[in-house]
Parts: sequence; structure tokens; C-alpha cells
Amino acid sequence: MHLFLIVVIFCPIFLWLLHRWNDRKVISLATKVPSYKLQMLLGFGPITTQKSIISESITGHQKLGRNMLMYMGPFPCYFTIDPVIIKDILNSKLCRDKSDLTYTGVINALGKGLITMKGSEWIPHRKLLNPPFKVSNQITFLPIFNQKVNGLFAAMDQCGYMENSRDILKFCREFTLNITFETMLGHNARAKNIDTKHIAKLVTQECRETIEYVKGEIDKILKSFSTGQHDAGYLENLYTAIHCLYESLENNETPREIIISGMIHLFSGAFETTSSSIYFTVLMLAMHPEVQSKLFSEICERFPENDDGNMEVTYEHLSQLPYLDMVLKETLRLFPVVPQIARQVSGGNVRLSNGVVLPEGLNVMLNIFLLHRDPQIWGPKANTFNPDNFLPCNVEQRHPYTYMPFSKGTRTCIGMRYAEMSLKVTMAKIIKRYKFSTTAKIEDFEWENHISLHLVNNPPLTVERR
Repeated sequence: MHLFLIVVIFCPIFLWLLHRWNDRKVISLATKVPSYKLQMLLGFGPITTQKSIISESITGHQKLGRNMLMYMGPFPCYFTIDPVIIKDILNSKLCRDKSDLTYTGVINALGKGLITMKGSEWIPHRKLLNPPFKVSNQITFLPIFNQKVNGLFAAMDQCGYMENSRDILKFCREFTLNITFETMLGHNARAKNIDTKHIAKLVTQECRETIEYVKGEIDKILKSFSTGQHDAGYLENLYTAIHCLYESLENNETPREIIISGMIHLFSGAFETTSSSIYFTVLMLAMHPEVQSKLFSEICERFPENDDGNMEVTYEHLSQLPYLDMVLKETLRLFPVVPQIARQVSGGNVRLSNGVVLPEGLNVMLNIFLLHRDPQIWGPKANTFNPDNFLPCNVEQRHPYTYMPFSKGTRTCIGMRYAEMSLKVTMAKIIKRYKFSTTAKIEDFEWENHISLHLVNNPPLTVERR
């Protein structure tokens, strides 16, 4: 009995001391970095979870400043929204690895791929996939973008007034599913045969059926190379990438599962970025009729024909719509699809510009959502939608790492240009055809943070033909 009591009393104490010993470098770091008071059981301040991280980070940064230490679950993390420090981290070879703390869910759902690979694995895969994502190759996607937007019109024509704008989000997802399948897999998607509620969860752990479907399609393409039966009309861009991946498979350099998971990562990244960004842009234009009117005027000036949105948007047109570019950037500022980036210090300690040394093994959280709404950068109306934030004269005054919806540094998003081109084509055609309105206010939005950013409740929206 006495032995049992001794074990019960001293075992937790031993485990706590062991935990504190493992965190000794972090505890030492807390003397140099603002943090909550070290608590006996909880560490530094509240235990932040994945779902509460935005609200807890807002509270923490307001109290402690741009750089702070805080626990996420049982793990200590260095949180920063300082653009100078963010640049240090994203360009350090010792901070290339994504943190398991945040990306384990992605690995469980999608497998290993470009998004989650460690630095040593990531470098050769990124080099292999870079050529298809050159601008010269992506220009060949423009006819598909134009064609698929015209197909979206049939669904949106039936919208009218909606008490819940979730239908628009559903149409956007179905539309981007079609685009992503055709541009990345070389054939039309059977979007109507896939329940879009599963597509909405493509980048979470909750979706299995859709992932298995996409894996099957990619596997068919790989097999078509081995039999020489691949589609002759398949686009050269990602055709080349998959072919290179297949050749590495034949040479036993890359397991088939890694190839398929890699393509799944590209597919899901393109899908989620495009659909969410279209939806948030529509909401912002509906809330700001003066911005919508100005954008409509710019589009009509460039496309004066009474074509009801059926015009062909070319690559040359994309650089001739500066206000559209500003509107999209401002939307991505307020609603970055991926609201945070998590890295892990590996291979040694990292010394930052502010003199702080991050110990090996420490998780680092870069909160893009808060960076993009920092009043020190964006002014007292940082939470207000204002495309003038991206006038050239305003952009020049800001640090380049104050705006990063596609990340920056060595692991910047490979599909950034793809997303930008598809968004510009889509929004130019949609605004030429429709007028949006709503009674919702941006301050009423409630956020649901998983891997990507979502609204808890979708506001009402009215869609009218012009």
C-alpha cells in the first residue's frame, strides 16, 4: 500500500520534472521573449488548440506584442507576426521543415507530399515540379479557365436571393473541381458524381472517399504511361511532370504512393485556394457596392462588348485590370486561405535579427491572418476592406513580408501564379455578368480554423443578372 502511494505521488512529479528538463531551453528563452507567466502544469499561459488558435493568438499578441512564447497543447511555440522575423524564419535553411504539430492532419488525410515533406525530401520534388508551373506553361490553361467559368454561369443564373450563401460556395467548389481536374489531370472531372460536401473537406482528415477517387484517377494516368495509352491531347505542362515522376518510379527512385500523394497535394492546394478566394471576393464585393461598381467599370472599359460575361480573357488582359488585381489582393489580405504557417527548427539553433536564439526542436507559428490585420502595418482600419492598400505608392512603403497569402521564402507556394491567373479570369467574367449584394457586415464574421480558413455561418447573399 505504501509503495503504491509513493508511486502515485512521485510518478507525476518525476514526469513533470522530466517535461521541465526537456523544455529547459524554452524556459530560458522565456527570459528574453515576452510570454505568459510560467505555470506549474500548463506552461506559458492558456493551452491553445488548433481551433482556438486565432482567438488565442489575437489575445496573446495584443497583450505580449509581435513576438511571444505560448503553448499549443503540450508543445511550446514561438509565435510571431513581425515581418522582419518572419523573413528570417522563412529564409533559414534550419526552418524549412513543416511542423508536425499542425501538418499531421494533412499527412493523415493526403499522405506525404510537397506541402508536408521535410526539407531534404522536399528539395528534389520541388525541382521536379517547378517547370510545369512556369508562366509560359500556365498560359495554356487560360482557355480552360474561360470555358469552365462559362459553365459556372448556368448554376449561378438560378441563384437569386439566398438566406445562406453556402450555395455559392458549393458552386465555386464544383467549378474549381472541374478546373483543377482538367488542368492537372488532363481530363474533365465527374464533378456531378462527387458529393461536394466531401470536396469541401478535401484538405481535412474527414474526407476519404474523394481522396481515394482522385488517387484512382492519378493512378490511371501513371498506368497509361506504362502502356503508352495516355491521352494525346493531354496538356504538356503537368503531363511532363507526371511523366518525369513516372520515370523516377520506373527507376525505383520514388515509391508510387509518394508520387500519387504528391499530385494529391497539388490538386487539393489548387482546389482549396481558388474556391475559397472566389467566395470571399464575392462576399467583399457584395458588402462594398462602391468597390463593385468601380471594378465593373474597369472590366467594361476593357471588354466593352455586350457579351454578358462570355468574353475570352487572355494573358494580355490580365495586366490591364489593375483594380481587379487590387481587389483580389485585398481579399487575400483579409482572408488568407491558409491562416498560419508552422515550422520546426531542425539541424541547429537559429539566431534571429532581434538577437533571440531559437533552440533546435522548437515549433514556430507564423500567423498570416494576424499579420495581414496588424494595425502597425495596415493602420487603424486594418480590419476594413480597402483595395487602395495595394496602390503602388502604398505597397512601396511596406516591408515585403507584410503580405504573404501564398507564403514566401524558400517554400513559397508553387501554385501561386496558377491561383492568381484563375482568380483574375473568373472574377472578370463573373462581375461582367452579375451584381452581388448582402446585408452582412465583416465584423459579424465568425471564423472556423482548420488547415484552411472558413466561416462558421455563411451570410445571406443576393445574385442579380446585370
